[in-house]
Amino acid sequence: MSQLLNRILNPLVYKNALRHNNMVRWCSSTPIYPFMLIDHLLKVGDSSEGNVTRRSGSDGENEIIIKNNNILTDVRDAMTNGFNQSGVNIHIKDKTFLRDNDNIRLNIYYKPSDPKSKSVTVHLPPLPKGIQIQNLAMSSLPDLENEDWVAAIKFSVSQLRLYRHKDLRWSDIETTHAHESISPHSSLMYSKKDQRFYTTTPGGHLLCSFGPNFNEKDEPKYNRVWKQDLPQYMLYELEQINSFTKTDHLVESPSGETFLISWYYGDEFESDTIVQKTKRFLVFKEQERRAGTIIMSYTENIGDHCVFLGHGEAMCVPASSSPGLRPNCIYFVGHNYGVFDITTQTCTLFYTEKGPLRSTQFPYWRHPFSLIPT
Repeated sequence: MSQLLNRILNPLVYKNALRHNNMVRWCSSTPIYPFMLIDHLLKVGDSSEGNVTRRSGSDGENEIIIKNNNILTDVRDAMTNGFNQSGVNIHIKDKTFLRDNDNIRLNIYYKPSDPKSKSVTVHLPPLPKGIQIQNLAMSSLPDLENEDWVAAIKFSVSQLRLYRHKDLRWSDIETTHAHESISPHSSLMYSKKDQRFYTTTPGGHLLCSFGPNFNEKDEPKYNRVWKQDLPQYMLYELEQINSFTKTDHLVESPSGETFLISWYYGDEFESDTIVQKTKRFLVFKEQERRAGTIIMSYTENIGDHCVFLGHGEAMCVPASSSPGLRPNCIYFVGHNYGVFDITTQTCTLFYTEKGPLRSTQFPYWRHPFSLIPT
């Protein structure tokens, strides 16, 4: 590592840092700028100690193999908790202590950055035990004094529920039409610009949305998505791309720009084990809305922003909001941890010696509202 990078990392990133043959790790303290570690791993080659090595995958993706458990822990923490400066934490608890073995409780904790402000805890109504939660989205930061505060939850079986604080109960969102079901794996998001919740249908050709005042007798709204401006070279790759599994994620930038991101991954054999590996991403930017259709253009430039995808609400933040974040990149966790460079179309995956670094814990990301710089 250069002396300049060493001088930058030591005082700013790590309170108790050790420099080890071109590899930096932190010990017993939380880094101030954790994404500088991720940025460093993306830049450097193999470490002289053998703690980190690189190789190319079967489809040209970069693979960073981390053999040191301390570094693995740091990478996992940086990718999942890097923005947890002061925001929202979501926890699932069994209600066995309430003598109710058939339900679980979803609790939301919010700690404001202002030390004079009180922390907020929201105990959402019980949910059936055994369900798998895809993600949760909120209309704003939790506020017990705001009767209009709304949270929506998406289950992995394509079921949606809405919670209004003034009602203190869950309302089911019915999406039973054969051609208008919702994707079981794509995320649910709240648009501050539209003041609506959005998710996609399985093929990503329609967006399903509903407002905070949705009633059980209402029907969700569906908008068709028209994608355009795919480059010529991409057309020759579509056959291969369409052979992969795809999930779609809608995300809104702080300035109100809307992006639809398609995440492609495929199954591969590695060491006699089937693993799911991220292959690539396609990004589309909303251009206009016309007669119930949302027109989106393919893009390889989202500006100074970076996107976070995982088992939670997708989010988009300025890269300048934290040192080490790379503009025009997608950070992702789930079946793989990695970074996709939209400009170069390069996918980098983090590996352990046993296989891809992965997690299926809910939730992966902190809520987007906790990421707005103050």
